[in-house]
Amino acid sequence: MSSDDRALPARIDRLTQVLEVSGIGPTVSPAVRAQARRRALELLDAGGSGEGAIAIAMLACTADILCEIAVDLASRPREARRLIDGIEQIVGVSRVSLGREVLRTPSLPELSTDVAIEVQLALALAFADVRALSLWTLSPGGDLVHISHVGDFDLDAPGSGQVASALLASREAVTALGSDVGIRIDRWLHPAAALVAHGEPARDDHRVLLLEAAAPVLGSILERDELRAREQPSGELVVSSVERRLARLRFDLHDGPQQDVHLLARDLRWFREQLRPVIADDPNAHRLLGRIDDFDAQLVALDGDLRRISTSVQSPFVHLGTLPDMLAQVTDAFAARSGFEPDTHLEGDMTKLSESQKIALVSLIREALSNTREHSEARNVTITIASKANGVEAEVADDGLGFDPETTLVRAAREGHLGLVGMHERVRMLGGRTHIDSRPGGPTVISVSLPSWPAQPEDG
Repeated sequence: MSSDDRALPARIDRLTQVLEVSGIGPTVSPAVRAQARRRALELLDAGGSGEGAIAIAMLACTADILCEIAVDLASRPREARRLIDGIEQIVGVSRVSLGREVLRTPSLPELSTDVAIEVQLALALAFADVRALSLWTLSPGGDLVHISHVGDFDLDAPGSGQVASALLASREAVTALGSDVGIRIDRWLHPAAALVAHGEPARDDHRVLLLEAAAPVLGSILERDELRAREQPSGELVVSSVERRLARLRFDLHDGPQQDVHLLARDLRWFREQLRPVIADDPNAHRLLGRIDDFDAQLVALDGDLRRISTSVQSPFVHLGTLPDMLAQVTDAFAARSGFEPDTHLEGDMTKLSESQKIALVSLIREALSNTREHSEARNVTITIASKANGVEAEVADDGLGFDPETTLVRAAREGHLGLVGMHERVRMLGGRTHIDSRPGGPTVISVSLPSWPAQPEDG
């Protein structure tokens, strides 16, 4: 084995360590990590030897992983910047090179338009390390229109759209005014857009390079918006609206309560360490410290609840592919945690399912498997999906302890545990129905039926 063959796996292991301590890395599936490692080794084998070949292989490996967790990076900007700093220092991949690779990858094709734009802007902000980014276009009447922004940006401040106005009023590709710089995004049969970075960078000025990398994906997202508006059935519009709200809720949870709980828990632990020597001689010291430990445990439980809620509203759009591929990700994750594989049966043509139907099915199956793993003590689980001419039917059955569906669902709703309740609603919005057949002592069978998606009526 050559020194390069040994050096690359060692760097990948160091990358894994950086991901693990970042708080974001644990969301990367083992399959994605294995695939990224495999691709890096293949690139090294094809690219020759030396530090340059290792750098190229590491760039591809790291970009593959970061693209997989794009939404998590975008929703947790502080952790994202720390993670990128760690990668830059330890792995030997420059921030700009990595940013251009990630931003140029169309990893968000199935997110709703406004969420996809927000994710792309947030990623660019993390790599560019500036104060804010904003996206603009022109109305049919020629007025400046603000589309979206991320970071510390005051839309009502004087001159907030000055660079965008200058770009869209000219044919210049790049415009800089004061501490702001922007690039023009030309679009076919649509008004151009302007992407603007606000504030001087904290490091060397590579803002334009990163804006140029982010621009093509933003342009394609904007182009896609009008096409979807014309082609999408009314039911799909409702589901897309729900997906957008779920993604927004996940962003808000990450940036708000989860961050606050984490900081509060950290401050409480610091307080405990500061207090311990002060009360060391007090006979009730252990009781007081025990109460603080109780508070800490409550915060840990609260953090777990917030993370479960965040996971329950995560849109599978991020990993969307064929239904068998999406289902394999869910069952692989279940097997890794439970120690046994579900028995899966697929019948019929799965390519006829709409995106929303795939999302509903995978979400319900994920929630059913989560409940099986956490509560049922089952040792066998069977998943069956059958696509037929009149729709699709799915079933998840386990041999666990079982439960009383009516009282359990009512109690879960009252306590705010809305996993299966939410899945009922998602299926209902698609014109389908769910049914839970269970009793104390088991077994449990959760079934769902979705009608075929109505075709668009033809003109004439």
